[in-house]
Amino acid sequence: MLAVLATTCAALLVSALAMLTLDVRNYQTAWANDLMAQSDILAKVSLPALEFNDLKVARENLEQMKARPRIFAAAIYLPDGSVFASYSKNAQRAAEFPKFPAASGYTTDLGRVSAFSTIVRNGEIVGAVYLGADYPLAQQVKRYLTVLVLVMAVSLFIALLVSTRLQAAITKPILAVTEAANQVISRRDFSMRVKKSTDDEIGILVDAFNSMLTEVGERAKVIEESNVALQREMKERRDAEEALKQLNNTLEDRIRERTAELERAHAQLRQSQKLEAVGQLTGGVAHDFNNVLQVITGNLQLLQMTLAGNPDAQKRLETATFAADRGAKLSSQLLAFARRQPLQPVASNLAGVLRGMDDLLRRALGESVQIETVVAGGLWTTLVDPNQLENVILNLAINARDAMKGDGKLTLELGNAMLDDHYVLSEPDVVPGQYVLLAISDTGTGMPPEVIARAFEPFFTTKREGEGTGLGLSMAYGFVKQSNGHIRLYSEVGSGTTIRIYLPRSMQPEVEVNNSRGGQVAGGTETILVVEDDTIVQATVVDMLSQLGYRVLKASDGQSALHILQSGIPIDLLFTDVVMPGPVRSPDLARQAKQIFPEIEVLFTSGYTQNAIVHGGRLDPGVELISKPYRREDLARKIRQVLSRKQPAAAPMPLTSAPGPVTNSASAAPAPLHILIVEDHDDARLMLSELLTILGHQVESVSSAEEALKILATTSFDVLLTDLMLPGMSGLDLARKLVRDGVDIEIVFSTGYGSLATDNIDIKAALLPKPFNLAALQKVLEEIHPPRTSTA
Repeated sequence: MLAVLATTCAALLVSALAMLTLDVRNYQTAWANDLMAQSDILAKVSLPALEFNDLKVARENLEQMKARPRIFAAAIYLPDGSVFASYSKNAQRAAEFPKFPAASGYTTDLGRVSAFSTIVRNGEIVGAVYLGADYPLAQQVKRYLTVLVLVMAVSLFIALLVSTRLQAAITKPILAVTEAANQVISRRDFSMRVKKSTDDEIGILVDAFNSMLTEVGERAKVIEESNVALQREMKERRDAEEALKQLNNTLEDRIRERTAELERAHAQLRQSQKLEAVGQLTGGVAHDFNNVLQVITGNLQLLQMTLAGNPDAQKRLETATFAADRGAKLSSQLLAFARRQPLQPVASNLAGVLRGMDDLLRRALGESVQIETVVAGGLWTTLVDPNQLENVILNLAINARDAMKGDGKLTLELGNAMLDDHYVLSEPDVVPGQYVLLAISDTGTGMPPEVIARAFEPFFTTKREGEGTGLGLSMAYGFVKQSNGHIRLYSEVGSGTTIRIYLPRSMQPEVEVNNSRGGQVAGGTETILVVEDDTIVQATVVDMLSQLGYRVLKASDGQSALHILQSGIPIDLLFTDVVMPGPVRSPDLARQAKQIFPEIEVLFTSGYTQNAIVHGGRLDPGVELISKPYRREDLARKIRQVLSRKQPAAAPMPLTSAPGPVTNSASAAPAPLHILIVEDHDDARLMLSELLTILGHQVESVSSAEEALKILATTSFDVLLTDLMLPGMSGLDLARKLVRDGVDIEIVFSTGYGSLATDNIDIKAALLPKPFNLAALQKVLEEIHPPRTSTA
């Protein structure tokens, strides 16, 4: 009984204390949040009063706090910490205003709550609000404790009554069951039963006790019978042990065979994991390496055109270009091994690929190497990138030539193959099914086992330094794996080497692929938007395209490019890097560009495509890509190939004409203006400068009003085009100062707040709402500077 009462009391006390703590915390949080909400509202409505130094409105806002009887004081601070306006219930509370708060928040003590909210405009703190209110926590706790004492007293009284009744109802029947159990144990008579007197829980206990006696008696009988059966089974087991000894001899042999198979599978798995880790590392290195090579290759080609009359310089540039090409090939092989190269697979018949390579292989291997091609009948098609497969075959053939010392026989075999479930047991990354087999065999020196184990590792080579990079087999390995295929190497010292490549069968009809690598190099006059975050690569590409005759616009990220597209400038081709910084990804930029200009073409470029436009190792359908680094000739051919799909359109406009709906006639030609742009957003400032330059105006731009004043002190301008909201001095204050100083200049305000932004403008100025296009920009300039009318 005492245990029940003590437990009940402790449970009630712990629960009450927990509820008290939770209630106090919730009460405090609700009280503070309510006061903070009032503080935030007061801060928002006080912002106009601070901006216009309207003390009357500020005091009226504070007087509204009288409706909250708990609030005894309120104040609005200036940024320097002084009180701009205040309110208090009495003079004594008026002296309790705290210092200027460092940030928004609240504090509490036993008697009151203080809330602070900073007043922010354009990210800058222009003031703060303070509210002080009484905090009646003691009254709340007192009420709760009173209720707690009453609840505990009633609960303990009820617990006392219940425990007394339970003691009388349970103890007596249990003593009767205990006595009966002792008699059964002492007499070992399992036929005894306890008389049942009630149907409650004690009655259930008596039934269970009687059932237990019955079950124990039955099990005792079963145990006796089991002893007899156990003796019989012991004899049978001894006979079985003799037979088991005979099986153990053959079992050990089977275990050894299975263990050897598992060790081979584990070794292949470790090799695959090692190659995968190296592939990820080399893929990342190739990405940055390609950007560097793009700058080097592009500038070398530009220098070759600039120094066309200097033979010595041309010779040195050719040497540097050859080295850059080797670096590009090395980077391409690294990406191939890392399975990061963008593939464009088509349903191909490999017999046609080999026939097309016949002359190339004979020139690469020399006359001393005999080439034999064996093609089985009824060859299946396979989904593969033909150009990349040609590179693989060429690299493997050159490796074979080196292994044969330039004299021997190279055999190329094509056929259909089936890899069954038994074969793939030892190849965990291979899927059973139908494959097209390409086998390349040579009569060279062969490889020892230790070389075979490392043959597919990048940069591993048995050749002397300078004779090879060790990337031929690793590139083939990466390409085959990326094509969902399988590659095996068979070799013995003195017996040559065979490399078997299995590519999955495709049920699609064969597709003829046109080779445009030898096409004519030509430029054009279309408009191209280059989006590249690497400024050095961007400058190089812009120079290359400009020399090809194209009109070039540039952007450093997707957001800037989107601003240029939305400006209304007609663009024929979007040339963008795949991996771009900022919130707008390159695929999203391409999709939005298609929505703005349905006829625009898109060409991607990258040194490492990741998963933006390549999925499953293959380019997404309809995507055009030129991989870095690329030569000027390759870029020119690719651009013409992409633009050739574009619908015929009007000839591109000169750089000085306005696109879209903006027109210039012979009778109304706009006069060139000297315009100063004041815009703190870098992308918007760059876009606006390019738009004005396209319109034929002379433009200078700064990011703040203070910089504008310095330039205006030494240079005269026709137009000031400024944003209203600027860091430091606003655009409106800048315009007012110029008007007071008597500066002769037309003023255009650019703002995203629409016509509401002109409510407080007290000077003559034009408004250019954001966002705007080229037509709106030209219209505003024509309003403040009408076009000259021709007298002809």
